[in-house]
Amino acid sequence: MTIKLYELLGNEDRRYSQFSWRAKMALVHKGADFEAIPLLLTDKETIAFANATSVPVMVDGGIVKTDSWDIAVYLDEAYPDAPSLFGGSIGEGVTRVINSWCDRAVNIAIGPLIARDVLDAAHPEDRDYFRESMEKMYKRTLEQVQEGREDRVINLYRTMDPVRTALRKGQSFICGDGPGYADFVVFSQFQWARVTSPFQLLAADDPVFDWRERMLDLHDGFARNTACYEVSGR
Repeated sequence: MTIKLYELLGNEDRRYSQFSWRAKMALVHKGADFEAIPLLLTDKETIAFANATSVPVMVDGGIVKTDSWDIAVYLDEAYPDAPSLFGGSIGEGVTRVINSWCDRAVNIAIGPLIARDVLDAAHPEDRDYFRESMEKMYKRTLEQVQEGREDRVINLYRTMDPVRTALRKGQSFICGDGPGYADFVVFSQFQWARVTSPFQLLAADDPVFDWRERMLDLHDGFARNTACYEVSGR
C-alpha cells in the first residue's frame, strides 16, 4: 500500500515545508513508495482526520503520524530491513539532540533572513494568513524582519560551525560516510530556504555548501528536482 504524505503547496508548485522535507527525505532513504499530497496552509479541514492543523501528516495503512520526528522513528521501526535512519538507539539519541539544535538554532538563524521571501513563495490564497501569523510571532513586519540580512547572515555561519568542523575533519555527511536522519533534519532548513528565497546563505568555499550539494544529489537528485531558486555561493 502506498504511503500518503500531506505537505504544503506554495506558489508555482513550491513545496516549502521544511518539516515535510524531513519526512520526504526519510521516506526516500527508506525506499518507500509514497504519494505526496499538497494542500494549502489554510486548509485545515483536509488533515482534520488526523487531529492535525499542520503538515506533515503521514498515513501508512491504518497508521497516522503527525510529526516529522515521529514519522522518522516509525519508519525505522516499521521497516527495519530498509536502510536505517538512526543506526540504532545511540544514533537515535544523538539525532534527537541535533533535531532540537536545528529547531532552536538553525531555524532561528535562517528564518529572519528569508521571512519576507517566504511570503512570496506561499500560495496566493495563504499570504494574508501567513503574513498575519508570522508578524504576530516576530512582532514586526516581514519587511522589517528581513531588512539588513546581508550583514546578519554571519550569524548563520557561526551557528553552522559544529557541522562545518566535522565536515572539515573528513566526514562527507553529518552522520559520517553516508547520510542519516540527522542530515535530513539540517538539510531541510536549507531546502526550505532554497525553495522560497533567492538569497544566498552559503559561500561556495564553505564545506557546508559542498555538503548541501551532496544532499541535493542523493537519490538521483530527488531534492534538487523541485521548484526552487537555484543559488550558488555568495
